[in-house]
Amino acid sequence: MISRVASAPLVPERSRLIDSFGREVTYVRLSITDRCDFRCVYCMSEKMEFLPRSEILSLEEISLVARAFVELGVSKIRLTGGEPLVRKGVLDLARSIGGIQGLDALVMTTNGSRLAPIAEDLRAAGVRRINISLDSLDPERFRKLTRVGELEDVLVGIEAARQAGFDSVKLNAVVLKNRNHDEVVDLVRFAVERELDISFIEEMPLGDVGERLRGEEFYPSDAIRQDLSAAFELLPSTYVSGGPA
Repeated sequence: MISRVASAPLVPERSRLIDSFGREVTYVRLSITDRCDFRCVYCMSEKMEFLPRSEILSLEEISLVARAFVELGVSKIRLTGGEPLVRKGVLDLARSIGGIQGLDALVMTTNGSRLAPIAEDLRAAGVRRINISLDSLDPERFRKLTRVGELEDVLVGIEAARQAGFDSVKLNAVVLKNRNHDEVVDLVRFAVERELDISFIEEMPLGDVGERLRGEEFYPSDAIRQDLSAAFELLPSTYVSGGPA
């Protein structure tokens, strides 16, 4: 349970948050944990060492940080990780942040493995949109990519999100050469059939992935576009998300 934070503004009045390049910042991603129940090959090593719990912000501190950002002009906050749903008290945190006056959108990125039982509660807590990672539709491939994950758990989570009434449900797929690059068309069809959005993501050099060589499996966005162009008519889009996932 999150203690009630004093109602007095943290800054004198709502202002604009401007970075050193003169860009207005309206979107913030809050990593509420570095822990995850998957060990995706592109994200972390199997023997990942996590921060001591004493070095992680408490739920109250995260809520306070979120409120400060909103008062500085941020209108969209994304809860992410690690895997945010492994953090105890995540529903209380969502309720606290979702109730901040001036916040237009509270969104979340999750691997979906723990989503099914709490999808409706997350929506009721104030999460408006949710992104779910889905890198393969083949159970064996999925397990190799995540090292420990079960595809069926994620598929059930996706369906639960569809039924929960989120403003949007979007799939994220990291595409790797010779691992899942041949599934991009199937993933699009899966999304379209369920009226979901989908984003394909190039692998980024983040985290410790052990002995794996990233360059050998990098699959560029131009190649993804070519694959999709062979199966679909692609239309230009001016939509800018503000983040990679």
